[in-house]
Amino acid sequence: MRHTLPCLLAAILTAGCATPRARPPETAPLSPDAAAAQAAASAPTLSAYMEAVRQLSRRARPETETALTVERWSKDLAVAIQQHAASPTADNEVALAAAYVRHGIADKAYEHFAAAARLDPAESAAWDGLARIWRDWRVPQFGLGDAYRAVHAAPGSPIVHNTLGTILQALGWGRDARVQFAAAVSLDPGAAYARNNLCYSWLMEGEAEAGSIECTQALELEPGLVPARNNLALARAMAGDLAGAAAIFGDVGGEAASQYNLGMVYLAQRRYSAAADAFDRAASLQPSPVLARARANQARGQEALEKGGSHERR
Repeated sequence: MRHTLPCLLAAILTAGCATPRARPPETAPLSPDAAAAQAAASAPTLSAYMEAVRQLSRRARPETETALTVERWSKDLAVAIQQHAASPTADNEVALAAAYVRHGIADKAYEHFAAAARLDPAESAAWDGLARIWRDWRVPQFGLGDAYRAVHAAPGSPIVHNTLGTILQALGWGRDARVQFAAAVSLDPGAAYARNNLCYSWLMEGEAEAGSIECTQALELEPGLVPARNNLALARAMAGDLAGAAAIFGDVGGEAASQYNLGMVYLAQRRYSAAADAFDRAASLQPSPVLARARANQARGQEALEKGGSHERR
């Protein structure tokens, strides 16, 4: 039950909850040679890699049509395309890839990050961009090697350490992820995003107090950081302070969001009647109550199922 509450809430509060997988030995921060060795050991087979590329390319084809449309009206993308056409350097490849990322056109971004990495294997932003795309495509194992290459190319960059941490976290390797997040914070004490990722990583371990400390520090650095507020609310809920969690949820998304998220907390705690009531309140407060009503029905059905099963066992 250790991971039940954070996993049920993760889809609402943050980027998601990774299923823990077999993990490498817990170590101190890795040297470049050790990092390369771990990346090689963890890398998927070539056939698996190529199959992932084929699948993701097929999935991304509609985005290419979107790219043609976006290129017509986006000034910053048009400028990046012109600069790249005039001088296809590694820097301009990265700039164009970043423009595609900003517009959500991942397949084109991948092409140009990959081109930049071929032109300049020491370009950390190219490797970091590739790693992020694999992560966001929900196949983080394929981005692990790229993330390590980014850190090797720019060990003083907090951004690449943070990216590597997010990939390790997605793979279920929480302690190794926290080493990278801590490295990012050490390099940039103002990196609220890395503090928030430390918070999230601790919560995935069920460590509400440690997570709360990191989220609070993230919010001191950047009070408007919504993921940190959501994670702090989750930490409060995990510690049993549901009133505190509700207050934070309400600050972030209003009363309807507060009730819905509390319903998810109750559902994770198997307090089905309380969950159904919270979902009902959320449904009455929001313009489109379909999901909240479905959750209310789910909670009541689960309560009835468990009561029936308990009766049969007697």
